[in-house]
Amino acid sequence: MKSVTVWAGGIVLLVAAWGVTQIPAGQALTESSFVQSVDVGDRAVGRQMAVTVTDVAAAERISDEVGWAADGAWVVVDVSVEAVNTEEGAVLGLATLLIDGDTYRASERPVSLLGKALQVGTPKTGSIAFELPAGMRDGTAVIRFTVSDRDWRLDSVVEFTVDLGSLRWDDERELAPLAGGGV
Repeated sequence: MKSVTVWAGGIVLLVAAWGVTQIPAGQALTESSFVQSVDVGDRAVGRQMAVTVTDVAAAERISDEVGWAADGAWVVVDVSVEAVNTEEGAVLGLATLLIDGDTYRASERPVSLLGKALQVGTPKTGSIAFELPAGMRDGTAVIRFTVSDRDWRLDSVVEFTVDLGSLRWDDERELAPLAGGGV
């Protein structure tokens, strides 16, 4: 009698396992990114790049090393980025800031690390700036970095969460000059 129960239990488990394999995972799950969350000072290593967020700040006006400047509501993230295994295709291709379901791309106007080619073993440092709508100073923002500027499904994404309300808002901030990695 005991062997019949064991066999019946085994068959039930096999049928259940087969049933689980027949349930489709869904497009969102099968195409999702490989997200690594970091805090200030942490280093995240993805498929093609390693990212360390060194500082995050906010300002009413930003400027860069060549004299460009703009007023507005700006979030500035200082980062150190390098290629991991190969320099082929290794760029900081996309940086986005998500707040309440809205996505803001990093500004391409100031001199920044956005779009810069990366080198293995030689980190590049600098800033990335995001312009926010006027008056947006509260809420939780998620900042994401990846190598692809088009399709980041099935790729590494470094993610950093920041509470906008806890940031100190400066009147003016100069973006960190680009340094390292053959800049």
